Amino acid sequence: MKVAIMQPYFCPYLGYFQLVAAVDTFVFYDDVNFIKGGWINRNRIMSNGREFLFTIPLTDASSFRLIRDTQVNWRSKDVEKFVTNVRLSYRKAPFYNDVMPIVDAIFAAHPDTISQLAIDSVIRFSQYLGIATRFKVSSEGGYARTDDRVQNLINILAAEGGDHYINPIGGQELYAQEDFARHGVQLNFLKGTGSLSIIDVCMNNAPDDVKELLKNYTLI
Repeated sequence: MKVAIMQPYFCPYLGYFQLVAAVDTFVFYDDVNFIKGGWINRNRIMSNGREFLFTIPLTDASSFRLIRDTQVNWRSKDVEKFVTNVRLSYRKAPFYNDVMPIVDAIFAAHPDTISQLAIDSVIRFSQYLGIATRFKVSSEGGYARTDDRVQNLINILAAEGGDHYINPIGGQELYAQEDFARHGVQLNFLKGTGSLSIIDVCMNNAPDDVKELLKNYTLI
């Protein structure tokens, strides 16, 4: 069974969804440290004809705090500004009427943490695209934890019955295939397609066309 284990990102790029669609089970790795300056609460859309880097505001974000414990700052006006920016930037996009309600629903849920907000965004867009992957959350899975980064992944794979672990291409710098092979696990790295946020992709492309784009990756 193919499994991916990845930190939850808010409305991530197409390559993230290619990883989701490539596996049977996708585990949101939310009980690891938040990455400041990473892509957990940031991405890019088009605004006024230019790429715009948006950031979901957080309360006391720290690389010493777990993702699941990192709170969204709902008091910040930047949340409403972002939704308004999406609405104005894509109001003439061909699939605005289908996609804007998804964005509105994600924010209407008003979860406490960036983990919950990001997970919800991935699940909602996956449903929109008809991705049948099963989702799990690491902090809810009861997986055995150690001080060894690889062993923690092996424990999750074992619990989920995974014998094929697919990791984003950036993982080549962190993980060696032989370390997983010793546990009977095949490790491959997914080289996917770069893009703006899935919001942009779905605003401008029909769901069936996005489904075809989801297949446009290679495994190394």
